[in-house]
Amino acid sequence: MSEKQRGDGWTVEIDDGVMIWEFLPGMELSAFREDAYPVYEDLLDQYNVDGMVTVVKLDDAFNEQVFEVWEKSAQRAEQAGIERWAVVADGIKALSLRGKVETGGLDTLTTEDRTEAVEWARDG
Repeated sequence: MSEKQRGDGWTVEIDDGVMIWEFLPGMELSAFREDAYPVYEDLLDQYNVDGMVTVVKLDDAFNEQVFEVWEKSAQRAEQAGIERWAVVADGIKALSLRGKVETGGLDTLTTEDRTEAVEWARDG
């Protein structure tokens, strides 16, 4: 079963047990908190998801508030039974995320290749 939704600066789809988010250039943190995160919660409640991929195309540098949101998302993913979380980001964003986000017991992968991330999240 496949599900797709979009909002102000983001898209999400669930395909073959993997939830794939894309955060697009120009997206504001408030759009994540007020728009995307409630959708995230609903999808976790509705679907059996084993892996998650987050494609980061945001322009802005990450700050402490963004890291808090990512950590909250990781905690909720783990509670929902997600085992693998791959992040697709360019070099500097990938390094920034890799060192600063506490992901609990999730297996994580940071890469610049979306296809690699989706295959890894799906197959483990």
